[in-house]
Amino acid sequence: MDATLLHVADSGSGPVVLLLHGNGEDGASLAPVAADMARDHRVLSPDARGHGRSPRGTGPLTIARMADDAAAVLAAAAAGAADVVGYSDGGNVGLMLALRHPGLVRSLVAYGANVDPGGLTARARAEVTAAWLGQRARGLVDPAARARAEVTDLMVRQPRIPLRALARVRVPVLVAAGEHDVIRRAHTEAVAAALPAGECAVVPGADHGLPMSDPEAFARVVRAFWAAHAG
Repeated sequence: MDATLLHVADSGSGPVVLLLHGNGEDGASLAPVAADMARDHRVLSPDARGHGRSPRGTGPLTIARMADDAAAVLAAAAAGAADVVGYSDGGNVGLMLALRHPGLVRSLVAYGANVDPGGLTARARAEVTAAWLGQRARGLVDPAARARAEVTDLMVRQPRIPLRALARVRVPVLVAAGEHDVIRRAHTEAVAAALPAGECAVVPGADHGLPMSDPEAFARVVRAFWAAHAG
């Protein structure tokens, strides 16, 4: 997709941060995080295709295509390499971006991310699958439900990133999750271990929605990681 068709909030100045939201949300859902980071960074916060104010476009809706869109956003903004911060599906997109466009990722924070649907807890996967099946059934007569099912499919059958592929990601990556996340802790740990410069962090007391429920706490996690890798 032409990056100029995507809605992108652009704020602040300084080193570039690409902020990627979660499934079914938009850039505005992380606006408090963006505001924190914009104090000393230029923050690009796109609405992913088929989300928020960005069009769906043609062809399949996949994490890989969303990663290519993210690369196009950076190119259109003449931003060069960015520190990427991704939440949930945004973290998945960040991992895919690092694989498909390695020169554009200076560092990556992926919170509540997974490399395959089995990374979800059994309960979360069952709930998401049930919602998806219901949306697909309603989608036979309701275009809005059909569109929602396509977005939910990003959690039900995607992503599909082999752990061994992460060996190609050479930049520092923080793979973080909440203590009570919908991503299994063993999965979070496995993703971090598969990355050559991967680090794992489990935020005590937090759940999957930390970036939205407590953006200040989330920003502290990100900034601590940046500080550890400054220079």
